[in-house]
Amino acid sequence: MKTLQILPAVCLACAVLAFVSCVSKPPSRTEEAVSSVKPEPRPGGTEDILRRIAVLCEQGDYQNALGLFAEIKEPDADTDNVRLLKASVHLSAGSPEEAERIAVEVGPEKTRALLVLASVEGVRGRTKEQKAFLEKALKNEPENAEVLTALGDLSASAGSFKAAASYYDRALAAENGYAQALLGRAWVYRNAKDPKNAELLLNKAVTLYPSWAVPLQERARLYRALGYPFQALEDIDRALALDKNNYWITADRGKILIDLNRKEEALAEYERAKKMNPGYYLAYVYSAGIKDDLADYEGAYADYAALVKLNPDYYFAFEGLGMHLMRKGDWIGARDAFMEAYKRSRQDTVTYGLLAAVNWMRGGKPNEPKQFLEQVLRKAERDSLEWYVLRLYHDLTGDNDVAIRLDREKNADTKARMLFYLASYYDIRGNKTLADKYFLQVRELERRSIAEWRLNEWTLEARGLAALNPP
Repeated sequence: MKTLQILPAVCLACAVLAFVSCVSKPPSRTEEAVSSVKPEPRPGGTEDILRRIAVLCEQGDYQNALGLFAEIKEPDADTDNVRLLKASVHLSAGSPEEAERIAVEVGPEKTRALLVLASVEGVRGRTKEQKAFLEKALKNEPENAEVLTALGDLSASAGSFKAAASYYDRALAAENGYAQALLGRAWVYRNAKDPKNAELLLNKAVTLYPSWAVPLQERARLYRALGYPFQALEDIDRALALDKNNYWITADRGKILIDLNRKEEALAEYERAKKMNPGYYLAYVYSAGIKDDLADYEGAYADYAALVKLNPDYYFAFEGLGMHLMRKGDWIGARDAFMEAYKRSRQDTVTYGLLAAVNWMRGGKPNEPKQFLEQVLRKAERDSLEWYVLRLYHDLTGDNDVAIRLDREKNADTKARMLFYLASYYDIRGNKTLADKYFLQVRELERRSIAEWRLNEWTLEARGLAALNPP
């Protein structure tokens, strides 16, 4: 789904103030043309204060931006534009009630105030009310490009791509080259598998707004999706030069570098992103994976530990944490991590159930998982290989039956996974010879994409078998 931007509608006052650009708002073409010849605003004047507010908005320092409004003198301070700009900053600062109050005071029938009110409802997740405000604004000004684009964004987020395309086209007809409409329409083209037209619009946006990083970022995403990583890297580097502290551009650069197998450079980008916004989880996802690939296991463990705190619903983080706790021999900690993954996942319940049971038993309590495994068995396909392996762990018998079924299994991933659990079962039960035999058979299958592959490699290393039958 497209990442729709709230702030262009919220910062509508920015668009009508000649020298203000707020977060996610492109510079106007008029500003581009005259910036080299227009004199600097008078220090302490309204224009100067608005410039300083814009800089603080771009830095995400909304509280200090709000404080600067007190320096704007009458009559400028009481204009609709300045008041609505203040409302937009309040909304960005997490105060939708104050933004709503100001917009209502300005006049809930005015188009710009309606745009602010729509954005307030968008932040609240009330899309029906958001759409009503936008449609009311459209009745006021049927050819307002900002209103049409906001309706396009709302339609796109709801999956109504035909309606979104219509709104974006109307916005571009009303104002040829309207920045956000260009990007929105390009995204709809891309979603419709029409990269040629998407590229044409992004090329136009890059040309019209050469100091705005977002069109370059979007074109880089298009090139990456099309399999052109070098072109994508060129664009993302240009975008980063324009907006060097942008978290999302930095994260996108990391993805492109991963595509180019330049993992150390990609890791540096994600480490930089974590410093920019340590409270957001995405960079930790990628840095943990890269560190795993580079065998920086302690670093990966630290990232997974941070991830489960930042985003507990991201169950893959519990998987990664559990794997590294297994590597450390913390069986009960690993069990708890896989239990959390099991609770949160709807797809991988058998895998996480088995991993939880393995660690539970390795913790010295082979009979305790029985009640839990009864739950897992109900979610497994009856008479499947997975079901029989779960029964093995539940009943602590039936290993010969599992071994016979393993020989018949045609799916290589399933076979490798279940071999790992049979090997682990024998190890838990004290049969080292059979355990080693099956751990080595997992390696021979070369199923590197499954979680059990890495666990198996660590197990072979710990048992002194890593040099046997090297992959």
